Amino acid sequence: MAGKQASGGAKEDTPILNGPYDEPEFHYATTPEGNLDYQDRRHGRRIFAPDTPQVPLGKQPQAGMFDINDFAAQYRDHLVNQLREQVGAWRREGYPGVTSRVTRELLRFWFENSERPAWQRLFYAQREAVETAIWLNEVADKSNPGTHALNLLRERQQTVGQGEDVLPRVAFKMATGTGKTVVMACLVLYHYLNRREYRNDPKYADYFLLIAPGVTIRDRLGVLRVDTQAESDRDAQDYYRQRTLVPPEYASMLAGLNARIVITNFHSFEPRLISGNKKSPLDGKLGLDGQKVEAREDESLVLKRVLASFKPGRRLLVINDEAHHCYLPRAKGRDTEEEHSATENERAAVWFSGVRAVARRWQVRSVYDLSATPYYLSGSGWPAYSYFPWVASDFGLIEAIEAGLVKIPFLPVDDSSGHPRAGAAQPVRALQGTASAQGPTYTAQGRARRRSESHQRGGAPAAARAAAHRARAVLPPLRSLRPRPTGAR
Repeated sequence: MAGKQASGGAKEDTPILNGPYDEPEFHYATTPEGNLDYQDRRHGRRIFAPDTPQVPLGKQPQAGMFDINDFAAQYRDHLVNQLREQVGAWRREGYPGVTSRVTRELLRFWFENSERPAWQRLFYAQREAVETAIWLNEVADKSNPGTHALNLLRERQQTVGQGEDVLPRVAFKMATGTGKTVVMACLVLYHYLNRREYRNDPKYADYFLLIAPGVTIRDRLGVLRVDTQAESDRDAQDYYRQRTLVPPEYASMLAGLNARIVITNFHSFEPRLISGNKKSPLDGKLGLDGQKVEAREDESLVLKRVLASFKPGRRLLVINDEAHHCYLPRAKGRDTEEEHSATENERAAVWFSGVRAVARRWQVRSVYDLSATPYYLSGSGWPAYSYFPWVASDFGLIEAIEAGLVKIPFLPVDDSSGHPRAGAAQPVRALQGTASAQGPTYTAQGRARRRSESHQRGGAPAAARAAAHRARAVLPPLRSLRPRPTGAR
């Protein structure tokens, strides 16, 4: 069995195996059923297996005989695994095939910049998502393996239907706490700065539409607008300067971005009542059902309201945050005490229809979906909790725990061990003295990084992050459950 444990099992009571800035080198053995064995550490990154949930367990009486990587041949042709291989080789070779000077400089500035402070480095989860998007956009079509990956992606995009229902969606799965907003900032900069340099190149977008599931997240995404009131970069409240994402030679171009970006929530695509002068001779009259006829916006008026400053026909990039709420339902669903699929489906249809309408009016080359849970929800008419077929990269919860990026979930369960606290979650105890090779989570450097990222949305709320800082614990016994999409940050 390839990749058997590296050191006779984990020596420390810690789930952290890898650093947050580099590709995972180890993983805990994972059975085909999705159970993790924290006593069995394996070499190499865990293969992406879309039908296998990964659930952290407490100490098991006996280690499993098989690891999911023993069955890697069954999953190697999956799009995520193909892209990991191709993008990884591209990274190690120094990004060959990139003809854009801007792209080369951005990649080096973000990921290979020796002058970047350690606490400003981008997490590997962020790097992988950004590199995958760039590789698909301007490198993949230059090789046979890349063309094959593009064709496979298009086939998966077409699973939703035909014609205008097929959108050029590319999904990046990133666990809560791994920094999706920074990825959005990088992708916006990548297109915007390239477009300034290569105005007529169709690979780069003229405009940017960012869509959130609600007002709260929409407002948090305000860090993706350039702070024009800041007196200095140190005072700026936008992520482009807070996260040092703009090379100095391009700093002067940043001011023009705000005119090309719209950040909204999907509710803005709902037709509104038309006020003022009557827009219909029937407005206010009684209809056949006895109700007053109300004049509402048509699709053209909705788009004019939402994207008033965007010239129709130009190139536009759509970024969906919490994208698991955007899909084309195949069922009506139902609303009960335990399920709200009817309401969720209505909202998903509004979001999807809005993006589809945008694609009719503008040239939409890509729709980037970011989510910790890019699954079809229960009641959607699609297989419940099945991955969006167009998922291109995956850095999920278990990998984030193994990299020390996120807090560990606690699930109290019945325990027949006779322990005086059986049946309750065990006390949380902080882990001390983890080696720097396992990442800076518990070091002074790590504390500085966390302070720097105190505003970084894409992580847990401040209170949760503080609690995670105080207590990253050994896992108590956990019930084996398939993770369910919650959309929580």
